[in-house]
Amino acid sequence: MRKLMSRLALGLTLFVGMIATLSTIEARADDANEIDLKLFGENVTEGWERCRFALWQANRNPNEDRYAYVFFAPIPDGEALPGWIKIGDDVLEISKRDIGSADTGMLELFQLYKSGDGKLTVLVEIYDQTRSDRGIEVNDGRVTFLRNDKFPFPVRVKGLNGCPVAAAEGLAEDTAAQAPSGPASGLSLGQPVDFDSLDRIPAPIMRAIANEATECEPENTPGFSSAYSINDDITLWQIPCVLYARNASSVFALSWTYYPDHASVMLFPGQPGSGIADHADVLNAVVDPATATVTSDDGGFDCGVRELFQLRDAEGETLEFTLLEVREKQTCDGIETDPRDYPVVYRNR
Repeated sequence: MRKLMSRLALGLTLFVGMIATLSTIEARADDANEIDLKLFGENVTEGWERCRFALWQANRNPNEDRYAYVFFAPIPDGEALPGWIKIGDDVLEISKRDIGSADTGMLELFQLYKSGDGKLTVLVEIYDQTRSDRGIEVNDGRVTFLRNDKFPFPVRVKGLNGCPVAAAEGLAEDTAAQAPSGPASGLSLGQPVDFDSLDRIPAPIMRAIANEATECEPENTPGFSSAYSINDDITLWQIPCVLYARNASSVFALSWTYYPDHASVMLFPGQPGSGIADHADVLNAVVDPATATVTSDDGGFDCGVRELFQLRDAEGETLEFTLLEVREKQTCDGIETDPRDYPVVYRNR
């Protein structure tokens, strides 16, 4: 009886160990099996302004966002060339495989594309389309990317099968006439949602700060934080970094609704030629949601440095801060001066 019980106990131990091992392998496989799809813009299309069959992520606009496309096929002579997509750092070419015809003068409701090596399959589904003076507008659709040993990656899209040149020229003239002065990136932020305790900040944000901004000590501050919605998928977080006698620094991070266990600390670029490295924290940060800018003031009442940063689209499904302007008053002369009136020492043109 004892031998039987010992064998059962050993078998149970081996079984539990096997399950734990399989769970670890499965978790690693989840990371390895994700398709690293990237949005793109002119970095791939290279300024192509003529006719095209193009699909972009539904919550983006290729006329406003630097990176919006998930698929782009030039149409130089009435027939679309193979399309471009971007996965990781690679721009891949995919060709259409006919699987049917709409027979209505509209786009086929289902279109199949494959890469030259056959490892990548792309299924385009058109849910809603209408005709316009530009061609055929895709009002709603979905593109699903399938690759060997990878999980399917679906993206909701809008698009155009046509020639946007004339319409784009008219839009550019209207936009130029109505454009406000000052910095503009096409981005704006939602109004801040304020938090009075770090206990209310998502754990991935705090982990990212601990790992990527090791100079920060948010736990030694009162914990007042803010969250700014960028769109339905991305949120910008402002978290206290270090509290000084007269100043306080902040750190900013991004979170994604479709990647809830992940967050990333953002870096602020140093002034070119100054020798100042990119850094995660900024002093006395003030956010302007309307222009997606962050102002940092470092100094006293009569001298110091004022920096202006703007949040902009970066390659892939992410964003970055760009340094727009640096003002500096080096002489502390006892004369109180508004930092906005400091001399300009750098301006991003």
